[in-house]
Amino acid sequence: MDIEAYFRVVDELAAECLNGDVAPQDLIEEPGERAAMVSDCVAFRCSLVDSAEEAKLDGYLQMGFFRDGNRRERLGSFAFCFELQHALELLDAKRQCAPYSREQKLFVGEPGLFEQIRKRENGSPDFEMVDLAAVRPYEGSTICALGHGFGKLVSFLSPGIVSWAKTKFPTIPIYVRLNPYWFQKTKPQRLLTEATLVPANPRWLGDLSLRRGMKEFAAYELHDRSPRESLSEYKDYRMRGIRRLEVYAARRNDGYLSMLVEELPRPDEENGLMVARCVHLDTRDPVGTPLREVVVQHLDLAVNVYCGDDRKSRFAQTMQRGKVQDATFRTHLLRVEGAPLESLFEFCAMFLRSAVLLDEWVSELAAESA
Repeated sequence: MDIEAYFRVVDELAAECLNGDVAPQDLIEEPGERAAMVSDCVAFRCSLVDSAEEAKLDGYLQMGFFRDGNRRERLGSFAFCFELQHALELLDAKRQCAPYSREQKLFVGEPGLFEQIRKRENGSPDFEMVDLAAVRPYEGSTICALGHGFGKLVSFLSPGIVSWAKTKFPTIPIYVRLNPYWFQKTKPQRLLTEATLVPANPRWLGDLSLRRGMKEFAAYELHDRSPRESLSEYKDYRMRGIRRLEVYAARRNDGYLSMLVEELPRPDEENGLMVARCVHLDTRDPVGTPLREVVVQHLDLAVNVYCGDDRKSRFAQTMQRGKVQDATFRTHLLRVEGAPLESLFEFCAMFLRSAVLLDEWVSELAAESA
């Protein structure tokens, strides 16, 4: 086996893990008909473990996995397991962001849902989100009841945001992203998630004072502090892996005010992914409109997924200088049409992962508008 053959097998087994909802460590320990493939991969991986990687993997030997092998075989098994997990995460992210099609499991199980895909202004489907009116989310759960079975929200979107938006804006159009590769006929066990954050309520630019052609940009960065210096920054930087928040607003020549908020995580995760969370909005309301009266054309929650070298390219740039590195792939998660602009901060508080960076941005806005 050479390195290219090894990673081809890794990708194949990752797909099997994802399709069968099997953890990589379980597949390695009980490979069944894949025993020969798994054994070859472990043996090949053993041959590549050097002293530096051995030092990195040594601590995992205290765990109870792969105990049937000797020390060298267990090191190779852990290395193989982690690479299988990284391949699975990449494949899962690609699937969750894939454009909708009738052949996907969700629409095979629930064919009528395909007609509920959001339509663009020109009448063509966006192949990203479905009308929330056709979905019955269970509060606090990613599971959604459909006509003939059950679907699931994509993992990037907290069910608390969906429940809040549905309750807060019961009469305006809302669209949501379901995982196109997940459908079950019977209701699965309820999945609980973290409680949502209490939204901030800042004072903002009270009169939309950006005029045509004007742009505003701000960026906020986390620093690697010790828990004693700042426990909240330590958690966001070390535990959540967040690095920067960028905010860009511009009044286009046609009068539209457009705003984009993007939260960037660390660009060097071992799984090769950098999943950035984005909030975007447009409004037609002119300069001078009081904030409490401003209504957005739409407000979107989305993810930009950067892979490989795209991660470093994007992280080295900022929106202040114009166009930045395109995401490797992306998708919209939630869309509301006709919501008040003030709800931007509530959506950000629930969707973005760093409370520290959000608070810094909101505090600066409050100070500027005081």
